Amino acid sequence: MCRSGRRPEGTVLSLANNQLSSLPASLSNLTRLRKLNLSHNLMAHLPGCIYSMKALVFLDLSCNRLENVAENIQALLELKILIMEGNQLQCLPRGLCFLIRLELLNLDFNHIRDLPEEMHHLSRLQKLACHPLDKGLHIVHNPLIKPLKEVMEGGLAALFNYLRSGGE
Repeated sequence: MCRSGRRPEGTVLSLANNQLSSLPASLSNLTRLRKLNLSHNLMAHLPGCIYSMKALVFLDLSCNRLENVAENIQALLELKILIMEGNQLQCLPRGLCFLIRLELLNLDFNHIRDLPEEMHHLSRLQKLACHPLDKGLHIVHNPLIKPLKEVMEGGLAALFNYLRSGGE
């Protein structure tokens, strides 16, 4: 407790660079955790306990071995920053498209070939971002087949229009 008698709000946990392949289920008790850094580990799947951390606004899963993300990701409604670059993701769950508070979504350097049509719901993503510190959608460093490269060159508005129209 602080002198004011209140608990500190800025709850952060960094487990980066620890060669972790999983997390203990007891971490699901960290329901007030705001920022979690699990980057540079060996995780092939998102540990289930993360979906109980409903207060998360920042989640860094970069440079792991993630092959997929469960639909349960939609439980993390407060997320503003989600970093999953440098993994082995091939597709994205539709549940990701319901994280409407996202301002930065970094999916660069994965194996993503197409995007869910519902991705246009992520209206707080301002642009297709290139610089690592930029807010927006980081997706261009993937072997995208759908949407076409020409669509991506039109920016985020063109991408969202393409997805909204069912990829036509």
